[in-house]
Amino acid sequence: MPHHRHSGVNEVGRILPCTCGRATLDAPRILLLVSGDVERNPGPMIRGAQWNAGGLSQAKQIALERKLHEDMVLFCLLQETHLALAECAALKVGAYQHVGQARTPHGGGVSILVRDGVGVEVGVLEEKVPERATVTLRFSADVSLTIISAYFPRKADVSSEALDTLLGANGAMVIGADVNSHHVLWDPLRPSDDKGECIVDWCVQNDMRIANTGMATRRQPGTAALSSPDITLCRDCEISNWKSASSPDSDRYWITFDVFVGTSLDVIAPSKPVRALYSWNRHVGTILEN
Repeated sequence: MPHHRHSGVNEVGRILPCTCGRATLDAPRILLLVSGDVERNPGPMIRGAQWNAGGLSQAKQIALERKLHEDMVLFCLLQETHLALAECAALKVGAYQHVGQARTPHGGGVSILVRDGVGVEVGVLEEKVPERATVTLRFSADVSLTIISAYFPRKADVSSEALDTLLGANGAMVIGADVNSHHVLWDPLRPSDDKGECIVDWCVQNDMRIANTGMATRRQPGTAALSSPDITLCRDCEISNWKSASSPDSDRYWITFDVFVGTSLDVIAPSKPVRALYSWNRHVGTILEN
């Protein structure tokens, strides 16, 4: 059955007021949040995950391996692993290949885990801001997916020039990033800040879509205040079933999502047949209809 996707962005031209951010948001920006259609894409899915580990200790590695198995994850994007060079080179988590950038004075370390047996082409490993690891997954001669784990330290500036460094590859791409910034399009729990505004502008200019559903991705230690400093972006592919769940192993939540790439890819990571949209997506849809 062919997949019919609503164009959305070009169908709505009016300006929509935003009551929880500083500036008005136009329809294309609102639609950046809605990465899936009302009807789930019937095609095959790849299960991805994203997690700021806050230091990947031995105990957290064990917990991580369990979560990867339970959620049938094909790839996982990790931030703030805090691994030294030797630890990063030796890391092995279950039946997963590892590609990573060790911790430096500038950042906390980023890694990517990919299930054994999947073709992996290692790309950029960068210690400068944004700290990042890049891998391209080769499923067939015609189907590939570039995945990036990125980290912006809290005190680092976010600029369009820095974000542009994430655009090295053409084609389908998923970016899992701890941006340490906030915008109503992915974090309704905090006021938008300048870094968040810059990221949204960059997404609009580069056809990136924000997959977050408005759920929290962090519970602040001590105060239990919730926020969403972690985002998942995609281009030339579809993301559905984005959700976050609190983790006893970190103040950051465990994020999972399904990625659809191409039309001939076999099912690699079976997912549960969840069809309902999350309440935040429904809220955005109501805004667009009224």
